[in-house]
Amino acid sequence: MVDLNVGMQVFHNGVPVELLYCVEAMRVHGSTQRYERWKIRPLFVAEEDREAVFSPHDKISFLHTSRSAARLSKLHP
Repeated sequence: MVDLNVGMQVFHNGVPVELLYCVEAMRVHGSTQRYERWKIRPLFVAEEDREAVFSPHDKISFLHTSRSAARLSKLHP
């Protein structure tokens, strides 16, 4: 799974969201698969913040905006 960080703007299974904070990271008993539950903010729509589970099977790609590029450049100078 992609390493997720607070403030990232990503497409999570095709839905653009901003990652606010990680609520919980968990592993399936007896497995190396890791799941994370995040508080997310939907982007480009007027919806409430909500929680979503990110799994290794999800499709995650980065949303390329000037805001996300500036944030990533601070993380990786």
